[in-house]
Amino acid sequence: MRTKHLIPNHAAGLTYAARDHAAREDFGGGDPFEGFPDAVLGLIASKLPFRSAVAASAISRRWRGAAAAAPALDIDFAAAFPAAPRRRAAFAAAATAALAPPSPHPHPLRSLRLALEGLFDQAFAAAAAGHLASWLAAAAARGLEWLELRLPRSRLAVLPPSLLSCTGLTSLTLRLDHYALPLPSLAPFTRLSRLHLASVSLTRDDDFFGDLLSHCTELRYLILEQCRIVALRLVGPSRLRSLAITDCSWTQESSLAVLEMPELRTLRYSGAMATRHIIDGDVSLDEVLLAIEKPQVKPREATLRELLTSVGNVRSLLLSPWCIEQFARAEEGLKVRLDRVRRLSCIIERREEGALSIAPLLSNCRNVEELCVSVVPSQGKRRWCSDGECRVPRGKGVTVKHLKGVSMQYIDESKSGLELVKILLKNAPALETMNIVPSMDGLEQAKFRRRVLKFRMSSQNASIQFCTAG
Repeated sequence: MRTKHLIPNHAAGLTYAARDHAAREDFGGGDPFEGFPDAVLGLIASKLPFRSAVAASAISRRWRGAAAAAPALDIDFAAAFPAAPRRRAAFAAAATAALAPPSPHPHPLRSLRLALEGLFDQAFAAAAAGHLASWLAAAAARGLEWLELRLPRSRLAVLPPSLLSCTGLTSLTLRLDHYALPLPSLAPFTRLSRLHLASVSLTRDDDFFGDLLSHCTELRYLILEQCRIVALRLVGPSRLRSLAITDCSWTQESSLAVLEMPELRTLRYSGAMATRHIIDGDVSLDEVLLAIEKPQVKPREATLRELLTSVGNVRSLLLSPWCIEQFARAEEGLKVRLDRVRRLSCIIERREEGALSIAPLLSNCRNVEELCVSVVPSQGKRRWCSDGECRVPRGKGVTVKHLKGVSMQYIDESKSGLELVKILLKNAPALETMNIVPSMDGLEQAKFRRRVLKFRMSSQNASIQFCTAG
Protein backbone atom coordinates (compact mmCIF):
# COMPACT_ATOMS: atom_id res chain seq x y z
CA MET A 1 0.00 0.00 0.00
CA ARG A 2 1.36 3.40 -1.00
CA THR A 3 1.34 5.95 1.83
CA LYS A 4 2.95 9.03 0.29
CA HIS A 5 -0.41 10.71 -0.07
CA LEU A 6 -0.95 10.47 3.70
CA ILE A 7 1.93 12.87 4.41
CA PRO A 8 1.17 16.44 3.27
CA ASN A 9 3.76 18.18 1.10
CA HIS A 10 5.94 15.07 0.97
CA ALA A 11 7.39 16.21 -2.31
CA ALA A 12 8.65 19.39 -0.66
CA GLY A 13 10.59 17.36 1.93
CA LEU A 14 8.22 17.98 4.84
CA THR A 15 8.43 14.47 6.30
CA TYR A 16 8.03 13.29 9.93
CA ALA A 17 11.81 13.08 10.28
CA ALA A 18 12.18 16.66 9.11
CA ARG A 19 9.47 17.73 11.52
CA ASP A 20 11.19 16.06 14.49
CA HIS A 21 14.51 17.62 13.47
CA ALA A 22 12.84 21.03 13.44
CA ALA A 23 11.47 20.39 16.92
CA ARG A 24 14.97 19.60 18.19
CA GLU A 25 16.23 22.80 16.62
CA ASP A 26 13.68 24.72 18.69
CA PHE A 27 15.44 23.40 21.84
CA GLY A 28 18.79 24.65 20.61
CA GLY A 29 19.72 21.41 18.90
CA GLY A 30 20.54 19.59 22.19
CA ASP A 31 18.91 17.23 24.63
CA PRO A 32 15.57 18.66 25.89
CA PHE A 33 16.41 17.25 29.37
CA GLU A 34 19.68 19.18 29.63
CA GLY A 35 17.94 21.98 31.48
CA PHE A 36 16.54 19.74 34.19
CA PRO A 37 18.48 19.88 37.49
CA ASP A 38 19.78 16.65 39.01
CA ALA A 39 17.42 17.04 41.94
CA VAL A 40 14.37 17.06 39.63
CA LEU A 41 15.50 14.00 37.68
CA GLY A 42 16.34 12.21 40.94
CA LEU A 43 12.91 12.99 42.36
CA ILE A 44 11.27 11.56 39.25
CA ALA A 45 13.41 8.42 39.46
CA SER A 46 12.51 7.93 43.14
CA LYS A 47 8.82 7.64 42.19
CA LEU A 48 9.53 4.79 39.74
CA PRO A 49 10.17 1.09 40.41
CA PHE A 50 13.88 0.38 40.49
CA ARG A 51 13.80 -1.46 37.17
CA SER A 52 12.09 1.48 35.47
CA ALA A 53 14.46 3.97 37.08
CA VAL A 54 17.44 2.06 35.67
CA ALA A 55 15.80 1.70 32.26
CA ALA A 56 15.27 5.46 32.14
CA SER A 57 18.98 5.83 31.37
CA ALA A 58 18.14 4.76 27.81
CA ILE A 59 16.09 7.91 27.25
CA SER A 60 19.14 10.13 26.94
CA ARG A 61 22.60 10.64 28.40
CA ARG A 62 21.10 13.12 30.87
CA TRP A 63 19.10 10.34 32.54
CA ARG A 64 22.05 8.03 33.14
CA GLY A 65 22.69 9.38 36.63
CA ALA A 66 19.06 9.94 37.60
CA ALA A 67 18.85 6.86 39.86
CA ALA A 68 22.02 7.92 41.67
CA ALA A 69 20.45 11.32 42.39
CA ALA A 70 17.19 9.88 43.81
CA PRO A 71 16.50 10.82 47.45
CA ALA A 72 14.63 7.51 47.95
CA LEU A 73 15.29 4.08 46.43
CA ASP A 74 13.25 0.87 46.53
CA ILE A 75 15.65 -1.88 45.42
CA ASP A 76 13.73 -5.17 45.22
CA PHE A 77 15.39 -8.07 43.40
CA ALA A 78 12.23 -10.15 43.00
CA ALA A 79 10.32 -7.19 41.55
CA ALA A 80 13.17 -6.08 39.29
CA PHE A 81 13.64 -9.46 37.61
CA PRO A 82 10.49 -11.54 38.25
CA ALA A 83 10.92 -13.65 35.09
CA ALA A 84 14.72 -13.85 35.10
CA PRO A 85 15.98 -14.71 38.60
CA ARG A 86 19.44 -15.58 37.24
CA ARG A 87 20.25 -11.98 36.42
CA ARG A 88 21.83 -11.43 39.81
CA ALA A 89 25.04 -9.90 38.48
CA ALA A 90 23.11 -7.35 36.41
CA PHE A 91 20.97 -6.44 39.40
CA ALA A 92 24.03 -6.03 41.62
CA ALA A 93 25.71 -3.77 39.04
CA ALA A 94 22.60 -1.58 38.74
CA ALA A 95 22.23 -1.32 42.53
CA THR A 96 25.91 -0.43 42.91
CA ALA A 97 25.62 2.31 40.27
CA ALA A 98 22.57 3.76 42.04
CA LEU A 99 23.96 3.59 45.59
CA ALA A 100 27.68 4.19 45.05
CA PRO A 101 28.08 6.54 42.07
CA PRO A 102 31.62 7.55 41.10
CA SER A 103 30.85 11.22 41.74
CA PRO A 104 33.03 12.82 44.46
CA HIS A 105 29.97 14.64 45.80
CA PRO A 106 27.07 12.14 45.86
CA HIS A 107 23.53 13.32 46.33
CA PRO A 108 21.87 12.81 49.73
CA LEU A 109 19.91 9.56 50.18
CA ARG A 110 17.13 9.78 52.74
CA SER A 111 15.20 6.52 52.32
CA LEU A 112 16.33 3.06 51.19
CA ARG A 113 14.48 -0.25 50.97
CA LEU A 114 16.54 -3.35 50.20
CA ALA A 115 14.53 -6.53 49.53
CA LEU A 116 16.96 -9.29 48.60
CA GLU A 117 14.77 -12.41 48.51
CA GLY A 118 16.19 -14.70 45.83
CA LEU A 119 19.54 -12.92 45.53
CA PHE A 120 21.43 -15.22 47.91
CA ASP A 121 21.70 -18.18 45.54
CA GLN A 122 24.23 -20.87 46.43
CA ALA A 123 26.62 -19.75 43.71
CA PHE A 124 26.05 -16.02 44.25
CA ALA A 125 25.60 -15.92 48.05
CA ALA A 126 29.18 -14.88 48.87
CA ALA A 127 29.13 -12.12 46.26
CA ALA A 128 25.69 -10.98 47.47
CA ALA A 129 26.97 -10.67 51.04
CA GLY A 130 29.84 -8.49 49.81
CA HIS A 131 27.51 -6.32 47.76
CA LEU A 132 25.19 -5.86 50.75
CA ALA A 133 28.06 -4.65 52.92
CA SER A 134 29.22 -2.16 50.28
CA TRP A 135 25.69 -0.90 49.61
CA LEU A 136 25.06 -0.11 53.26
CA ALA A 137 28.43 1.62 53.56
CA ALA A 138 27.66 3.76 50.50
CA ALA A 139 24.18 4.60 51.83
CA ALA A 140 25.69 5.61 55.19
CA ALA A 141 28.08 7.99 53.42
CA ARG A 142 25.10 9.66 51.73
CA GLY A 143 23.34 10.42 55.04
CA LEU A 144 20.74 7.62 55.11
CA GLU A 145 17.86 8.24 57.55
CA TRP A 146 15.23 5.55 56.78
CA LEU A 147 16.20 1.93 56.10
CA GLU A 148 14.17 -1.23 55.50
CA LEU A 149 16.22 -4.38 55.00
CA ARG A 150 14.74 -7.74 53.98
CA LEU A 151 17.03 -10.74 54.03
CA PRO A 152 16.12 -14.31 52.96
CA ARG A 153 16.85 -17.45 54.91
CA SER A 154 20.46 -18.21 54.06
CA ARG A 155 23.64 -19.06 55.91
CA LEU A 156 25.42 -16.08 54.35
CA ALA A 157 22.50 -13.64 54.64
CA VAL A 158 23.69 -11.96 57.83
CA LEU A 159 23.71 -8.37 58.99
CA PRO A 160 27.05 -6.84 57.91
CA PRO A 161 29.10 -4.61 60.23
CA SER A 162 28.60 -1.74 57.78
CA LEU A 163 25.01 -1.52 59.00
CA LEU A 164 26.28 0.14 62.18
CA SER A 165 27.91 2.88 60.10
CA CYS A 166 24.44 4.29 59.31
CA THR A 167 24.53 6.44 62.44
CA GLY A 168 22.03 8.95 61.06
CA LEU A 169 19.14 6.47 60.97
CA THR A 170 15.85 7.61 62.46
CA SER A 171 13.80 4.59 61.29
CA LEU A 172 15.02 1.00 60.94
CA THR A 173 13.07 -2.05 59.76
CA LEU A 174 14.74 -5.47 59.79
CA ARG A 175 12.73 -8.30 58.18
CA LEU A 176 14.91 -11.35 58.65
CA ASP A 177 13.56 -14.75 57.61
CA HIS A 178 14.15 -17.06 60.62
CA TYR A 179 17.24 -15.15 61.68
CA ALA A 180 18.78 -17.25 64.47
CA LEU A 181 21.94 -15.22 65.11
CA PRO A 182 22.05 -12.67 67.95
CA LEU A 183 21.22 -9.16 66.86
CA PRO A 184 24.09 -6.67 66.99
CA SER A 185 24.00 -3.81 69.44
CA LEU A 186 22.24 -0.75 68.02
CA ALA A 187 24.04 1.63 70.36
CA PRO A 188 25.47 3.76 67.48
CA PHE A 189 21.92 4.70 66.38
CA THR A 190 21.46 7.53 68.86
CA ARG A 191 18.90 9.29 66.61
CA LEU A 192 16.73 6.22 66.12
CA SER A 193 13.03 6.92 66.81
CA ARG A 194 11.34 3.87 65.18
CA LEU A 195 12.46 0.23 65.26
CA HIS A 196 10.63 -2.63 63.53
CA LEU A 197 11.92 -6.20 64.00
CA ALA A 198 10.36 -9.15 62.14
CA SER A 199 11.14 -12.88 62.29
CA VAL A 200 13.97 -12.75 64.82
CA SER A 201 14.58 -14.82 67.97
CA LEU A 202 14.79 -13.11 71.36
CA THR A 203 16.27 -15.27 74.11
CA ARG A 204 16.10 -14.84 77.86
CA ASP A 205 19.80 -14.11 78.24
CA ASP A 206 19.87 -11.55 75.46
CA ASP A 207 20.17 -7.99 76.83
CA PHE A 208 19.44 -6.48 73.42
CA PHE A 209 16.55 -4.28 74.60
CA GLY A 210 18.33 -3.15 77.73
CA ASP A 211 21.23 -1.93 75.61
CA LEU A 212 18.79 -0.44 73.08
CA LEU A 213 16.82 1.63 75.59
CA SER A 214 19.94 2.86 77.37
CA HIS A 215 21.64 4.18 74.21
CA CYS A 216 18.75 5.00 71.82
CA THR A 217 17.15 7.61 74.02
CA GLU A 218 15.08 9.04 71.13
CA LEU A 219 13.24 5.76 70.50
CA ARG A 220 9.47 6.35 70.35
CA TYR A 221 8.00 3.38 68.42
CA LEU A 222 8.91 -0.30 68.84
CA ILE A 223 7.30 -3.01 66.67
CA LEU A 224 7.89 -6.75 67.07
CA GLU A 225 6.35 -8.90 64.33
CA GLN A 226 6.39 -12.70 64.08
CA CYS A 227 9.30 -12.98 66.48
CA ARG A 228 10.08 -15.96 68.68
CA ILE A 229 10.23 -14.62 72.23
CA VAL A 230 11.35 -16.31 75.42
CA ALA A 231 11.37 -13.20 77.59
CA LEU A 232 10.69 -9.59 76.67
CA ARG A 233 11.84 -7.16 79.34
CA LEU A 234 11.52 -3.44 78.64
CA VAL A 235 12.89 -1.44 81.55
CA GLY A 236 13.33 2.33 81.39
CA PRO A 237 13.54 5.08 82.03
CA SER A 238 12.59 5.49 78.39
CA ARG A 239 10.57 7.86 76.20
CA LEU A 240 8.90 5.02 74.32
CA ARG A 241 5.36 5.99 73.27
CA SER A 242 4.10 2.99 71.28
CA LEU A 243 4.69 -0.76 71.63
CA ALA A 244 3.33 -3.30 69.12
CA ILE A 245 3.67 -7.08 69.53
CA THR A 246 2.14 -8.71 66.46
CA ASP A 247 1.75 -12.45 65.80
CA CYS A 248 4.75 -13.42 67.90
CA SER A 249 5.30 -16.92 69.25
CA TRP A 250 6.04 -17.40 72.96
CA THR A 251 7.65 -20.30 74.73
CA GLN A 252 5.88 -22.21 77.46
CA GLU A 253 7.42 -20.21 80.33
CA SER A 254 7.59 -16.80 78.63
CA SER A 255 7.12 -13.39 80.20
CA LEU A 256 6.45 -9.80 79.21
CA ALA A 257 7.63 -7.03 81.52
CA VAL A 258 7.14 -3.28 80.94
CA LEU A 259 8.61 -1.11 83.68
CA GLU A 260 9.37 2.59 84.06
CA MET A 261 7.73 3.74 80.83
CA PRO A 262 6.02 6.99 81.85
CA GLU A 263 5.41 8.17 78.25
CA LEU A 264 4.03 4.87 76.90
CA ARG A 265 0.55 5.59 75.50
CA THR A 266 -0.21 2.85 72.94
CA LEU A 267 -0.05 -0.95 73.24
CA ARG A 268 -0.95 -3.30 70.37
CA TYR A 269 -0.88 -6.93 71.39
CA SER A 270 -2.11 -9.55 68.89
CA GLY A 271 -1.64 -13.23 68.17
CA ALA A 272 -0.37 -15.49 70.92
CA MET A 273 0.00 -14.45 74.55
CA ALA A 274 2.86 -14.71 77.02
CA THR A 275 2.56 -16.80 80.16
CA ARG A 276 3.21 -13.92 82.58
CA HIS A 277 2.68 -10.18 82.31
CA ILE A 278 4.35 -7.60 84.54
CA ILE A 279 3.11 -4.09 83.83
CA ASP A 280 4.32 -1.22 86.01
CA GLY A 281 1.54 0.74 87.68
CA ASP A 282 3.15 4.00 86.54
CA VAL A 283 2.43 3.14 82.88
CA SER A 284 -0.44 5.39 81.74
CA LEU A 285 -1.84 3.99 78.49
CA ASP A 286 -4.42 5.75 76.32
CA GLU A 287 -4.97 3.18 73.54
CA VAL A 288 -4.83 -0.61 73.82
CA LEU A 289 -5.47 -3.23 71.14
CA LEU A 290 -5.81 -6.77 72.46
CA ALA A 291 -6.39 -9.03 69.44
CA ILE A 292 -5.28 -12.17 71.25
CA GLU A 293 -6.22 -15.49 69.68
CA LYS A 294 -7.62 -18.43 71.59
CA PRO A 295 -4.61 -20.44 72.81
CA GLN A 296 -4.31 -24.11 71.93
CA VAL A 297 -3.43 -24.92 75.53
CA LYS A 298 -5.71 -23.45 78.17
CA PRO A 299 -3.79 -20.69 79.98
CA ARG A 300 -3.89 -19.88 83.65
CA GLU A 301 -7.28 -18.49 84.57
CA ALA A 302 -5.77 -15.31 85.93
CA THR A 303 -3.41 -14.61 83.00
CA LEU A 304 -5.78 -12.61 80.81
CA ARG A 305 -7.51 -11.05 83.81
CA GLU A 306 -4.17 -9.76 85.13
CA LEU A 307 -3.36 -8.33 81.73
CA LEU A 308 -6.73 -6.58 81.42
CA THR A 309 -6.45 -5.25 84.95
CA SER A 310 -3.06 -3.73 84.11
CA VAL A 311 -3.75 -2.25 80.68
CA GLY A 312 -7.49 -2.50 80.03
CA ASN A 313 -8.69 0.63 81.79
CA VAL A 314 -7.77 3.04 78.97
CA ARG A 315 -9.57 5.62 76.86
CA SER A 316 -9.58 3.50 73.67
CA LEU A 317 -9.87 -0.30 73.83
CA LEU A 318 -10.14 -2.92 71.06
CA LEU A 319 -10.78 -6.57 71.93
CA SER A 320 -10.72 -9.78 69.90
CA PRO A 321 -13.48 -12.44 70.05
CA TRP A 322 -11.61 -14.58 72.58
CA CYS A 323 -10.96 -11.63 74.89
CA ILE A 324 -14.64 -10.68 74.76
CA GLU A 325 -15.60 -14.25 75.53
CA GLN A 326 -13.72 -14.04 78.83
CA PHE A 327 -16.00 -11.19 79.93
CA ALA A 328 -19.05 -13.33 79.24
CA ARG A 329 -17.89 -15.56 82.11
CA ALA A 330 -19.38 -13.76 85.08
CA GLU A 331 -17.07 -15.37 87.61
CA GLU A 332 -14.03 -13.74 85.97
CA GLY A 333 -14.88 -10.86 83.65
CA LEU A 334 -17.05 -8.74 85.93
CA LYS A 335 -14.19 -8.28 88.38
CA VAL A 336 -12.33 -6.02 85.91
CA ARG A 337 -13.45 -2.39 85.95
CA LEU A 338 -13.10 -0.35 82.77
CA ASP A 339 -14.47 3.02 83.87
CA ARG A 340 -11.96 5.08 81.84
CA VAL A 341 -12.90 3.55 78.48
CA ARG A 342 -14.46 6.14 76.17
CA ARG A 343 -14.07 4.33 72.83
CA LEU A 344 -14.73 0.59 72.68
CA SER A 345 -14.16 -1.56 69.57
CA CYS A 346 -15.23 -5.19 69.50
CA ILE A 347 -14.56 -7.89 66.93
CA ILE A 348 -17.09 -10.70 67.34
CA GLU A 349 -17.73 -13.93 65.49
CA ARG A 350 -20.90 -14.63 63.54
CA ARG A 351 -22.65 -17.20 65.69
CA GLU A 352 -25.90 -17.36 67.62
CA GLU A 353 -24.62 -15.75 70.82
CA GLY A 354 -21.84 -13.67 69.20
CA ALA A 355 -23.40 -10.21 69.15
CA LEU A 356 -24.92 -10.42 72.61
CA SER A 357 -21.65 -11.66 74.13
CA ILE A 358 -20.49 -8.04 74.55
CA ALA A 359 -23.31 -7.27 76.99
CA PRO A 360 -21.22 -8.14 80.09
CA LEU A 361 -18.39 -6.05 78.66
CA LEU A 362 -20.68 -3.03 78.29
CA SER A 363 -21.66 -3.39 81.95
CA ASN A 364 -18.02 -2.72 82.86
CA CYS A 365 -17.59 0.19 80.43
CA ARG A 366 -20.14 2.48 82.03
CA ASN A 367 -18.66 5.70 80.61
CA VAL A 368 -18.17 4.58 77.01
CA GLU A 369 -19.11 7.24 74.44
CA GLU A 370 -18.36 5.47 71.15
CA LEU A 371 -18.96 1.81 70.34
CA CYS A 372 -17.79 -0.04 67.22
CA VAL A 373 -18.87 -3.64 66.59
CA SER A 374 -17.55 -5.64 63.64
CA VAL A 375 -18.71 -9.18 62.87
CA VAL A 376 -16.34 -11.69 61.24
CA PRO A 377 -17.10 -15.23 59.97
CA SER A 378 -16.69 -18.17 62.34
CA GLN A 379 -16.45 -21.93 61.95
CA GLY A 380 -20.11 -22.41 62.83
CA LYS A 381 -23.20 -20.41 63.69
CA ARG A 382 -23.59 -22.10 67.08
CA ARG A 383 -21.03 -22.62 69.83
CA TRP A 384 -21.74 -25.63 71.98
CA CYS A 385 -20.63 -25.62 75.57
CA SER A 386 -19.19 -28.61 77.38
CA ASP A 387 -22.62 -29.80 78.49
CA GLY A 388 -24.03 -29.71 74.94
CA GLU A 389 -26.14 -26.56 75.36
CA CYS A 390 -25.29 -23.10 74.10
CA ARG A 391 -25.73 -20.41 76.72
CA VAL A 392 -26.60 -17.01 75.29
CA PRO A 393 -25.56 -14.19 77.68
CA ARG A 394 -28.34 -11.95 78.90
CA GLY A 395 -28.31 -8.20 78.49
CA LYS A 396 -29.91 -7.34 81.82
CA GLY A 397 -28.29 -4.59 83.82
CA VAL A 398 -26.52 -2.95 80.87
CA THR A 399 -26.31 0.82 81.38
CA VAL A 400 -24.62 3.02 78.78
CA LYS A 401 -25.79 6.47 79.80
CA HIS A 402 -22.93 8.29 78.06
CA LEU A 403 -23.03 6.41 74.75
CA LYS A 404 -23.34 8.85 71.82
CA GLY A 405 -22.25 6.98 68.71
CA VAL A 406 -22.62 3.35 67.60
CA SER A 407 -21.20 1.71 64.48
CA MET A 408 -22.20 -1.89 63.72
CA GLN A 409 -20.81 -3.68 60.68
CA TYR A 410 -22.28 -6.87 59.18
CA ILE A 411 -24.88 -7.43 61.87
CA ASP A 412 -27.29 -10.23 60.86
CA GLU A 413 -30.90 -10.98 61.74
CA SER A 414 -30.06 -13.54 64.39
CA LYS A 415 -31.66 -13.32 67.80
CA SER A 416 -28.53 -11.98 69.46
CA GLY A 417 -27.96 -9.38 66.73
CA LEU A 418 -31.42 -7.88 67.06
CA GLU A 419 -31.27 -8.19 70.84
CA LEU A 420 -28.03 -6.18 70.98
CA VAL A 421 -29.53 -3.38 68.88
CA LYS A 422 -32.59 -3.40 71.11
CA ILE A 423 -30.50 -3.18 74.30
CA LEU A 424 -28.45 -0.25 72.99
CA LEU A 425 -31.50 1.72 71.87
CA LYS A 426 -33.26 1.08 75.15
CA ASN A 427 -30.38 1.89 77.53
CA ALA A 428 -28.58 4.77 75.75
CA PRO A 429 -30.40 8.02 76.58
CA ALA A 430 -27.62 10.18 75.09
CA LEU A 431 -27.41 8.29 71.79
CA GLU A 432 -27.07 10.56 68.76
CA THR A 433 -26.21 8.30 65.80
CA MET A 434 -26.33 4.57 65.08
CA ASN A 435 -24.85 3.38 61.78
CA ILE A 436 -25.74 -0.19 60.83
CA VAL A 437 -24.27 -2.18 57.96
CA PRO A 438 -26.43 -5.33 57.68
CA SER A 439 -24.93 -8.54 56.38
CA MET A 440 -27.89 -9.28 54.10
CA ASP A 441 -29.19 -7.71 50.88
CA GLY A 442 -32.50 -6.91 49.23
CA LEU A 443 -35.70 -7.96 50.93
CA GLU A 444 -33.95 -9.41 53.98
CA GLN A 445 -32.27 -6.07 54.64
CA ALA A 446 -35.59 -4.24 54.33
CA LYS A 447 -37.16 -6.70 56.78
CA PHE A 448 -34.27 -6.20 59.21
CA ARG A 449 -34.66 -2.42 58.92
CA ARG A 450 -38.40 -2.51 59.68
CA ARG A 451 -37.82 -4.61 62.78
CA VAL A 452 -35.10 -2.27 64.09
CA LEU A 453 -37.20 0.87 63.57
CA LYS A 454 -39.95 -0.64 65.74
CA PHE A 455 -37.70 -0.82 68.81
CA ARG A 456 -38.25 1.67 71.62
CA MET A 457 -35.55 4.34 71.89
CA SER A 458 -34.68 6.11 75.13
CA SER A 459 -33.03 8.98 73.22
CA GLN A 460 -35.31 11.42 71.44
CA ASN A 461 -32.55 12.67 69.15
CA ALA A 462 -31.17 9.32 68.02
CA SER A 463 -30.68 8.88 64.27
CA ILE A 464 -30.49 5.35 62.85
CA GLN A 465 -28.83 5.03 59.46
CA PHE A 466 -28.48 1.90 57.34
CA CYS A 467 -25.50 1.72 55.01
CA THR A 468 -24.40 -0.77 52.40
CA ALA A 469 -20.70 -0.56 53.30
CA GLY A 470 -18.75 0.36 56.39
